Amino acid sequence: MEIFTKEIALANLRTFRVELTDPMRGVSFREGVLIKGEFGWSEFAPFAHHSIEHATRWLQAALEMAWTELPKPQRMQVAVNAISTSPDPLKALAILDETGCKTLKIKLSGTNIESDFEFLRVIDQARKDITFRIDFNGSLQLETALSYCSKLSEFDVEYVEQPCASLDEIRDLKKQTEMKIAIDENLRINADSTNPAHVKAITALADYVVIKPIPVGGIKRFLSIAEQVFTEGKKVVVSGSMDTSIGLYETALAQSLLGERSQLVAGAGTGSLLSTDVVAKTIKPHNGAIEVTRLNIDDSKIVDSPNKTELIQKINQAFDFGRQRSWF
Repeated sequence: MEIFTKEIALANLRTFRVELTDPMRGVSFREGVLIKGEFGWSEFAPFAHHSIEHATRWLQAALEMAWTELPKPQRMQVAVNAISTSPDPLKALAILDETGCKTLKIKLSGTNIESDFEFLRVIDQARKDITFRIDFNGSLQLETALSYCSKLSEFDVEYVEQPCASLDEIRDLKKQTEMKIAIDENLRINADSTNPAHVKAITALADYVVIKPIPVGGIKRFLSIAEQVFTEGKKVVVSGSMDTSIGLYETALAQSLLGERSQLVAGAGTGSLLSTDVVAKTIKPHNGAIEVTRLNIDDSKIVDSPNKTELIQKINQAFDFGRQRSWF
């Protein structure tokens, strides 16, 4: 992908802040920069803790979406999971009712095993037809991960996502549990998540590989990783990165491009977690699916980020970092 100059590529920018219905990992909003290019709007919204290298992969995806012609969707609807970040199980049940999803992703911190399992039991008793995806974002030590995996066997759990931070811990965990394991952070927080040796190291341990199109650098890089994962005989879970409805298109598109090769629902139900957005109508699941539709921004919905100066500085730094490495 070749993007003219910074002055052209970043000529039309809008910063934004959208509010979440419930805090996620202690943060109650998402913010970033919207980029207008020849092919429409895209989104640059790396999290605050991301390194410049990781943030630049987000920009690589945003520039690809704004300035190149993406592949056409192979389906106009894709099945998704619901997601809940609230500690209140009644809110999770309400999201399931609203979305019609049969798979529920829950983020657990692992700080209180008893309250976590009480939370899951309330949902399980109310909805016996629900399959859980449990995401720990690498927060567990091995011993705690073993305790969770043992107790989770009482529920219908598709997989436990990134239970521990390191591949060594996950390797030890796999030796001691039959619970299916999905790997996310170990794949994408790497100098190059498309590197064949790196992908092989991940697939050697993972039952499922979670690929987030934006953090790995866009649709082209996503497809490269997915092909390698399929070749190794493992399953791909396409997932979003807590995006607005502009960025969420990348996840929906990526899932549609896998076609029949993926029988799994995508992690793209995050529109339910947005209380505000940058489009006229937020992309939310209905009857367990979302539309694969690229949207335009709605000026009346956009709230500028109070950190506008810092965000513009970050996107400029990321562009310089990526250009120096010929990433775009």
